[in-house]
Amino acid sequence: MIELKNYQEQAVKNLHQKIENSLRSSENEMVVFQAPTGSGKTVMVSELLKEIVKDRQDDKKFSFVWISVRMLHEQSKEKLENYYNDDRVLKCSYFENLEDRRIGENEILFINWHSINKKGINILVRENEQDNNLNSVIKNTKEDGRIIILIIDESHHTAGSDKSKELVEIINPKLALEVSATPKLGENAADKEKIRLSDVKAEEMIKSEISVNPEFFDIKIGTKSSDEVVIEEALKKRVELSKMYQKEGSKINPLMLIQLPDNKAGLTSKKEEVIKILDKNGITEKNRKLAIWLSEDKSNTLPTIEKNDNGVEVLIFKQAIALGWDCPRASILVIFRESKSFTFTIQTIGRIMRMPELKYYLKEPELNKGFVFTNLPNIEITEDYAKDYMTVYEAKRDNKLYKNISLASIYLKRQRESEPVYLENFLKFL
Repeated sequence: MIELKNYQEQAVKNLHQKIENSLRSSENEMVVFQAPTGSGKTVMVSELLKEIVKDRQDDKKFSFVWISVRMLHEQSKEKLENYYNDDRVLKCSYFENLEDRRIGENEILFINWHSINKKGINILVRENEQDNNLNSVIKNTKEDGRIIILIIDESHHTAGSDKSKELVEIINPKLALEVSATPKLGENAADKEKIRLSDVKAEEMIKSEISVNPEFFDIKIGTKSSDEVVIEEALKKRVELSKMYQKEGSKINPLMLIQLPDNKAGLTSKKEEVIKILDKNGITEKNRKLAIWLSEDKSNTLPTIEKNDNGVEVLIFKQAIALGWDCPRASILVIFRESKSFTFTIQTIGRIMRMPELKYYLKEPELNKGFVFTNLPNIEITEDYAKDYMTVYEAKRDNKLYKNISLASIYLKRQRESEPVYLENFLKFL
């Protein structure tokens, strides 16, 4: 059984009370749960749902719908099943697992936003001859007298689209719980619970800070491309961190993440360029130090890559793992220049925020940091969490090495400026 941290216990207690207040309301309401990436949102919500069904009053009966982005619903389902493994107080199901076209009492239906938001809503919502769709499932569940609670996981990626709003209207839950590090639906919320970043750091759950380009002061570039410089500096840092873990007596093998630009036209060439640079530095798929996680290319080493002592040193990805993926040994993130502007958010750096052993290291405090290496010309940081979390090292002119110089201003006169006499003579002639 997972033992909750102090801030987690307090958040669950506060949320439980706020949800009970909303359930007593005559209207359908929403409660927002804002918590930093790496704070254990899934664990806290798991405990919250267990408390709701165990401490129910007035013979209330509950059914739950849990909606997540991309394939995160599968990860969430697996985590909740493990959490409820001892007492089996709640049942976790996919749509095809439901019995009698309804969500049972204390049952959680896990749904993927993107499978529903595709052009022409799919079978979960569309009517069919078997009447086996979400409309009928929700109707049957409510007719059985159960209260439906909707959990919107990572809501900032989903809740704004028209199809998503349509889905919420179909479910029409008594209570909706929005869960995100950066919630977007809070304007109409009845209540809100927020976990402070400082509280999560105090429990040593996440890294103390994220440093951007920390080694870029004394680099000798020569003929290397900016991509090559960025990758090589990141690899040096990975080796340094690996040695530090060894000094701490830990078997953690730090993982370096390389996020390819979200530019379909140049994706293939960028991928091959990165692979060539890594190959020059002894990192290849063949020696199992490199893994690739793209929609069209996935390495066979991926299933165990999240283990702390896994041998993979570098992972190339695009967007597949940028959200919700949990690999605490990931310590370094490389981001390349895109054709469009890039903005750092808490979601961008979330993949390297977790502490692998849920503790800070005393001998090697550098292990308590995450590192971002990038050749982005301008770094813009949004959201309070990200601004308070990141340290950006900018290249600056060294006035001790370079003196001010004075250059003469030289310019060419325009034709009309150099021959004003012609106009004057012409006027006299007239």
